Amino acid sequence: MRRRCPKSRAPQPRRQETAAPPPTVSIISLGCPKNEVDAEIMAGLLATAGCDFTDNPEVADIIIVNTCAFIAPAVREAKETLSKMSKIKASDPSKLLICAGCLPQREKEGLYSEFPELDAVIAPDHIAQIETIIRRLAKRRQTPRLEIASPEYLYDHATPRLLSTPPATAYIKIAEGCLHACSFCTIPQLRGRYRSRRPDSVVTEAEALVNLGVRELILIAQDTTAYGRDLSDGGANIASLMAALARIEGIDWLRLMYAYPGEITDELLEVFASAKNICNYIDLPLQHSAPRILKAMRRPGAGEEYLRLIEKIRSFMPEAALRSAFIVGFPGETEDEFRNLLRFLDNAQIDRVGAFPFYCEAGTTAADLPGQLPAAVVQERYETLMLRQQDIAREKNLAWIEKELDVLIENTGDDEISGRSFRDAPEIDGQVLLEPPAPEAAIQPGEFVRARITAATEYDLYGRIVSSQTTGAT
Repeated sequence: MRRRCPKSRAPQPRRQETAAPPPTVSIISLGCPKNEVDAEIMAGLLATAGCDFTDNPEVADIIIVNTCAFIAPAVREAKETLSKMSKIKASDPSKLLICAGCLPQREKEGLYSEFPELDAVIAPDHIAQIETIIRRLAKRRQTPRLEIASPEYLYDHATPRLLSTPPATAYIKIAEGCLHACSFCTIPQLRGRYRSRRPDSVVTEAEALVNLGVRELILIAQDTTAYGRDLSDGGANIASLMAALARIEGIDWLRLMYAYPGEITDELLEVFASAKNICNYIDLPLQHSAPRILKAMRRPGAGEEYLRLIEKIRSFMPEAALRSAFIVGFPGETEDEFRNLLRFLDNAQIDRVGAFPFYCEAGTTAADLPGQLPAAVVQERYETLMLRQQDIAREKNLAWIEKELDVLIENTGDDEISGRSFRDAPEIDGQVLLEPPAPEAAIQPGEFVRARITAATEYDLYGRIVSSQTTGAT
């Protein structure tokens, strides 16, 4: 963890009055950016309590594994990580080992039997108690058995955070939980009901992040377009929130993730089109295009409606970068329905696509549906879809050759520097790889440059810098 974001009314770190060194914490965060924010909050609370941090769990006094448990591969990764950390603790029983996040919400106290080295299992609702939990463990060496109920916790602008993202970028979680009932999804069980933060709290946090030097803010939630619907006084929605954030001086890029297809309004698109610092980028998980499959998924719309929505988005933002996600091999998916999805991709020409083989998740409605497909069929369809999308993505990227883009620099080296354009969200999209500038024009991470694109692959763009210190036009 790299930096602490100072927030209004945040408590200041307490000075150690004894000669004993402060405990050192290693936080391993798995899964999505929403989970990363939770890890940053735990780090901020522990930093306020005087802890130090390390990326090396072998030298840490306290190891926290912040887990994801959305689908089977995430559970597998979480348990593999816990197994590795358990071996580290076995070699030094004085260490504390804590499992946090969605896996405890999913498996509860069963984790103690599977990983007897664990000192504590804490769910998302226990994040704010992390200092107290560790203090109890250190003092009594007793495992606190915490009640794991439906989550209600929601952080605000006064909650300390220690950012783990590159210096110019930060996430803001604007809501927690989910109000949808998709038949394949465990998120409502893991994260509870949908609950929005107050608009003024989000704006205050954004201002504090900008004062810290952040230039790109990324709004996240399980469904960002549902923002404000649960607030009692009404009036707040994602369009008004983004408009308020766009007015904050110092925000060069404002990016929206996890938008629900049925909630993209003209009001929201007008905000996108009118604010120069809002990235013309929309993350729009569609999941499928065949009407019967979408109905079985409990998702709105169908392929033809989605195509009209994409056309409308591009009418407001002709060069908009669209990202989507799809599930292949859903129970009962016929060959014709899968071909329907491939035709949809050809027609939609989406810039970025992620695909997932269907995973039969216990506790979901889809797990009990008839027509579960053989794993080999699901894998073949996944590979077919991704190959089709690679061709589309390559053509979309090739269209940028000889054009110019603003690039937020993230890594610098002797032979090449890299960053992202407005078309690229961190970790999930591509990069812009640039020729290094002359020594007298050294570029640092966190700066914007203007680059002319000279080559492209299906994932990345290549170019050369034509000017430096631009201000994030989209």
